[in-house]
Amino acid sequence: MNEPNHSGSKGGGVLPSTIATTEVGKGRKKLWPHVPLALALVLMGALNLLDGYNVPLPELKGDEALNELAQSLSALGGTAQIILGSMMFVAGLGLIWRLVSAWTLAVLLLVIAVGVNVAKSNWGLSLVLEGGLLVGIASARSSFNRRTVFASLLLSLSGILAILAYGIFGSYLLGKGFNPPIKDLGTACYFTVVSLSTVGYGDIVPVRPEARWFVMSLLVVGLGVFATAIASVLGPKISGELNRLFNINDKIMEPKDHVILIGDGAIARNTAEEFMLKKVPLVRIVPGPVSEPRMETSVVFGDAGEDEVLIRAGIQRARLVIAALDDDSENALITLGVKHLNPGVQVMAMASSPKSMKRLKLAHADLIVSPAAIGGRMVASLAQGLDLPDIFQDLLEKHPAS
Repeated sequence: MNEPNHSGSKGGGVLPSTIATTEVGKGRKKLWPHVPLALALVLMGALNLLDGYNVPLPELKGDEALNELAQSLSALGGTAQIILGSMMFVAGLGLIWRLVSAWTLAVLLLVIAVGVNVAKSNWGLSLVLEGGLLVGIASARSSFNRRTVFASLLLSLSGILAILAYGIFGSYLLGKGFNPPIKDLGTACYFTVVSLSTVGYGDIVPVRPEARWFVMSLLVVGLGVFATAIASVLGPKISGELNRLFNINDKIMEPKDHVILIGDGAIARNTAEEFMLKKVPLVRIVPGPVSEPRMETSVVFGDAGEDEVLIRAGIQRARLVIAALDDDSENALITLGVKHLNPGVQVMAMASSPKSMKRLKLAHADLIVSPAAIGGRMVASLAQGLDLPDIFQDLLEKHPAS
């Protein structure tokens, strides 16, 4: 009698440790690189916020890197440091959700931080850490691809406040470099607004090199912030209108009381086929060309995490949204976005395992289903000799006993 093969190597099996390692690797890929970058920016913002409030941090005094980061914006004064530190903290939280607007604000704030250190000739560890974080976030641009109207508006306003704080407190601190000198915050505010609006009356002129460099940085970064704010808030609306006018193959959907099915995996494709057989009005949202173009149903291409894509699929008139992506975190994020756009719509979210169902419940999904768990339970029932309900009999192929 042959002994069972427990090695998992010669018999073609897979060791549990290998499965666990694979799952850990997949989990790390989902978090990299946006989560480490986000946490670094949150830490930097929190340190500057605490330093601006003069909160004693004795445990950081022995750590040169953290101590320098906490004082990286101190040259602008306590108020500006508090404002910019708070915005770094908010931008870092937005990076965790991979928001495009958070990425833009993070780059802006880090450019300001690096500029402040260069202006005060601080060539130490703080500049290296901030410069490295700036390069890291800038190079990871493709990881931040989510857009929501509320987040874009909030972070755009934060960016505008950040550049105003930079201009006001920067011009006030460099007041002696202007002609006439800027001696109060009211004059500094006037000069910042006039400069950013490109009016340029010429009544206050930078005369020293450091003041001129400051004004150039204010104009370049400030105009970029305003342009980005306008594009992030109005861009999706303009893009949707242009698509509706010029792209006949990708027009805004006009169905009503329909189902929106998100995903192009095996579960989503089979669900779409069932809906088509039952003549249920359906709109699919898929990230790219569908695997089976023969399916005669309305399709919207794009990221369902973006408000514009959901609007094009008719989210305001839908009766049900099914989040059937393979990633549970993506389904949770889509559920939150759907409820934000249409609180009255029903949302069904797919979970990869029963453990994930509790997490999806926190996203306020109305119904949470775990197809893998359902399938596993059915297979176990069949193995015990139990029959499936009649509705599933067409999916079961039996062979006659020999």
